[in-house]
Amino acid sequence: MNKNGIHKIVTLAEPCSINLWLIAFFLISSSITRVVLVFLNLGEIGHTFYLIPISLIVGVVFDLFIALCLTLPCSFALLFLPARWRSFVVIRWLTGFAIYIFVFGSLYLGVAEIIFFDEFSSRFNYVAVDYLIYPHEVFINIWDTYPVLTIIIVSGLLALLITWFSRKVLYHHLQSFPSRFHFRLLTAFSHTLLIVITLLLLNTGYARISNNRVLNEISLNGVYSFAYAGLTNQLDYNQYYKTMNTTTASQRLRQLIDDENSVFLHNDTSGMIDRYVTSNRDHNRYNIVIVLEESFSSEFIGTLNPNGPCLTPRFDSLAEHGMLFTNIYATGNRTVRGLEATLLSFPPIPGRSIVKRPGSENVFSLPSILNSLDYNTAFFYGGLSYFDNFKHFAETNGFEQIVDQMQFKNPLFSTIWGVSDEDLFGRALVVFDSLATEDKPFFATLITVSNHSPYTYPKGRIEFDPDEQRRENAVRYADYAIGKFIKDAQSHSFFDNTLFVFLADHGARVYGAEEIPMRSYEIPILFYNPHLIPEGERIDILGSQLDVAPTLLDFLGINYNSMFFGRSLLATTESTARVLMSHNRDVSLLRNDTLVVLGILGGEELWHYDSSGDFQPIVDSVNTPLFEDAVAYYMTAYNMFINHQLHPLDQQHIAQR
Repeated sequence: MNKNGIHKIVTLAEPCSINLWLIAFFLISSSITRVVLVFLNLGEIGHTFYLIPISLIVGVVFDLFIALCLTLPCSFALLFLPARWRSFVVIRWLTGFAIYIFVFGSLYLGVAEIIFFDEFSSRFNYVAVDYLIYPHEVFINIWDTYPVLTIIIVSGLLALLITWFSRKVLYHHLQSFPSRFHFRLLTAFSHTLLIVITLLLLNTGYARISNNRVLNEISLNGVYSFAYAGLTNQLDYNQYYKTMNTTTASQRLRQLIDDENSVFLHNDTSGMIDRYVTSNRDHNRYNIVIVLEESFSSEFIGTLNPNGPCLTPRFDSLAEHGMLFTNIYATGNRTVRGLEATLLSFPPIPGRSIVKRPGSENVFSLPSILNSLDYNTAFFYGGLSYFDNFKHFAETNGFEQIVDQMQFKNPLFSTIWGVSDEDLFGRALVVFDSLATEDKPFFATLITVSNHSPYTYPKGRIEFDPDEQRRENAVRYADYAIGKFIKDAQSHSFFDNTLFVFLADHGARVYGAEEIPMRSYEIPILFYNPHLIPEGERIDILGSQLDVAPTLLDFLGINYNSMFFGRSLLATTESTARVLMSHNRDVSLLRNDTLVVLGILGGEELWHYDSSGDFQPIVDSVNTPLFEDAVAYYMTAYNMFINHQLHPLDQQHIAQR
């Protein structure tokens, strides 16, 4: 090629020079972040390490798309910037400042992604989107938990150095940018067109380079994942997931939830799942207290994980004299998922929990049943109840009294997330005393917040220093508060006639390479009342939070009309036991040793759970009935919700034993 040809190429590239520099920097920064994530997660990547180079290459594609999007404003700024202004000092300083912000943002974003990945084993996802809705709690929590100021200062200084040493090159590109408008217009148009083409061609499926979820997540870009999660927060199941005939789905679901203790109220062609459920136990009109413990994972429970840290001596002691369910899974990794499953016995449909969706008012629920049976109801949350729509959900679904952080004028201790567990339990006892004076039982749901970052709690309760801000110590304090709650409750008149149910809202953190990281979803459920359960009992049947309400009502001998998707674990056999779970955009069904995963855009996978505790992909999964079962659960649940069919059922004229 002659000199004139080279000169023409340079001339054509000149309009893009600033953008090319910014894009190159973003690609380098994002690639470094990806390499760091690879090294930090080598243990999870495991035998798929040979795919790391492909992950890095695929990652660059996602990074390039985001880089193009982030630098588009630069193209339009140069489009409308007159040539005569470029030599102005103020323009040079503004350009330098804009570039500095871009560099600083890229560096800080990398650190933020590494921190988020350490907690959730994922790029920015629905959790990040939901947290952004509550900036006060989230940002202060981040400030209290991580060395944010140090990260900002280091990132800021490094960005300043990079911008300073690059200033001459960048200013040269600014001055040499073509003055003719049609050149600038062509640059902006080409930039926009490239983004549109890439957007149409690119999708998250390209990141699924293996059966290893962690490596697939590393292949993505955090900004892309965040935007994708935001746009798909209320996914239409019928549009994005595997489907089947609506009538066939509902009829299949009826077969899946049917058992010898229930009778459907409508014929098979109706598509309705309303049924009359009976219990073989004597009816006990007991008070019911459900405690959703923040992040109270099975990995911390001594009686469930004797080889682990054993952080819960008080809970373990209660379990010796209660009914402990040992093979239980959370349906998701957010508190709203735990609340949804526990009170509504409703599957975790893709996207946002129905607790936070429009249309969640006056749905079929445990409190709606107990209201019909003349129970008083109360809802307690240690934080501000506007968070995650708790207050609106509770008010419109049968809870007559709501207590949140605003009712605690002088709490013993509090963090940005709310008051300590001791404060919450102490206030609950006062309310219970008041409710116990009325001639009817009460039902209460409590959600704790102490076992949450920044992991601080009142001093002097346990032997460990709260200033250490360690998760393990927060678990120890949560366990201490549980023990104190039961000990204090024993001196109250309502205690003997109250069934306490303790379970986690979700696991402590997400880990594991599987598409649905099962081990991080393991949680305990404990029923406790010395009179109803005089001796300790362990139930090893497979189940989830979805089964809490049916099991509780069966345990108390309550007959009722049901629209629950769960079943009583006291009447479940190994052949009918199953678990429904969600993770990011995927939903799943586990039965026996087989896990079905339904992904977005009709994706489907089949996994085998082996004796070592690991999941192995099943390649030959054609015509597996479990796929149809999963579709029946999730598709029917979604359709029932959007069609407003989850209405409370009449319980007034049901005879109890």
